[in-house]
Amino acid sequence: MKYRCAAVIALLAACGGDTGEPAAPPSDEDNPLPSDFEEVYRIGGIAAEGWDAFTEIEDMDFDARGRLYIRDETGSSTRIVVVDGAGELSAEFGRMGGGPGELRQVGHMVARPDGGVVLVDGGHRAYLVFGADGSFERSVRFADSDAPRTVSVERVRHAREGAALFLTRGSMARFGQGEASVTSGDRTVYRASLDEGDEAVVVPFAEGWEPRPEQQLTMEADDPSDMFGMLADAYVYFSPDLVFDVVPGGGVAYSDSSAYDVKIRTASDPSRVVGRPLYPRPVTEQLQERARARALEDFESSVEGQFTSSAGEDVPDAISEQMAAMMESMVDGIRNMVANAGFMPDVPIVRDVRTTWEGAIWVERWGSDPLAQIDFAGGGSDDESAAGEEPADGWIDVLAPRGDYVGTFSLEETPMPGAFGPGGLVAFVETDEFGVPTIIVKRLPVVVRES
Repeated sequence: MKYRCAAVIALLAACGGDTGEPAAPPSDEDNPLPSDFEEVYRIGGIAAEGWDAFTEIEDMDFDARGRLYIRDETGSSTRIVVVDGAGELSAEFGRMGGGPGELRQVGHMVARPDGGVVLVDGGHRAYLVFGADGSFERSVRFADSDAPRTVSVERVRHAREGAALFLTRGSMARFGQGEASVTSGDRTVYRASLDEGDEAVVVPFAEGWEPRPEQQLTMEADDPSDMFGMLADAYVYFSPDLVFDVVPGGGVAYSDSSAYDVKIRTASDPSRVVGRPLYPRPVTEQLQERARARALEDFESSVEGQFTSSAGEDVPDAISEQMAAMMESMVDGIRNMVANAGFMPDVPIVRDVRTTWEGAIWVERWGSDPLAQIDFAGGGSDDESAAGEEPADGWIDVLAPRGDYVGTFSLEETPMPGAFGPGGLVAFVETDEFGVPTIIVKRLPVVVRES
């Protein structure tokens, strides 16, 4: 299980671009942007019966020709659907199995700019490379010596040029052979080249700010509740997430702290920082009390749901009692961790960072309620828009490639797109009351994607 408490804060920052012209003065007043984007096509929905009858959309991504690649999960199977610029089926593939080109445990999918996809398959411990027509081209093995951490990829993006991936890793707890192991605090954006042999060596590309030191601890697992004591120093309310996306020139734009600082790093140009003069809200004692109360309430609801879902299973009494005792011990450990965790001094602002193909930066800000960042009931995804989930209230700031502020969307009017494509293409997922997804592809106006 993953219990997270995400957070971010806003500060200033604005740097000039590399054009030699001064950047416009940063503004602390929102400039509202219209969200009536031109619709290009839509697929899926409750009436779909063929290839566009989607179940659970986990990833979407465009290639340079505007083809949309969709990873749809159905139970234990994965399929990839390729749609052309008119919304018609171009290819469909994905067969589960252990052989070459077959899928075992897909965690992420990204499109290759020239066409095709790369699948991060933890079961094969490899990056699986496919062409735009669904043909299997090759497998590139994970080269990391620490296998479990390789599988814990949290976010992955394909470079706009070349054959390289950028990725981050998440915290992870695991049990095995009488031991409990915990890893946390990895705040690095890594780069993995896919065109340098049969193995993809992952190397650090950008080091993010670390609010707490990285930890990798292992202990005997006689009492699972002790594991959560190991996390005491690493687990902090309102700790900022490390979020990023790729930019032209072989680099990334990322946010790693409580400030409204978006850092841009490429392989050739000096690093720079862009942003707006927005400032963080301090975490007062009253807010700490409210946050702990919300976290405990969410946690207790989550625990109650887990016990309820397992009730009535046909399990021998002795095993059932042993499982119940272990679960109770773990629950106590988590409850103590939730009640006694520390706090960052400020409330985060930046929730996510995405980029257009032209290099504009979209910065999603958290809404006005800081308690929306307390999440123990399920652990949100970093690609909630792609999954069709409703984000909390908030805003999306659009920054031009050189960092100038363009304007702001309200999340009540438009969510963060699940995918950005060339020529201003964006893809959204909407789900109906039955959870059936519909994909809507729209086109951004020029002023939003290129300013």
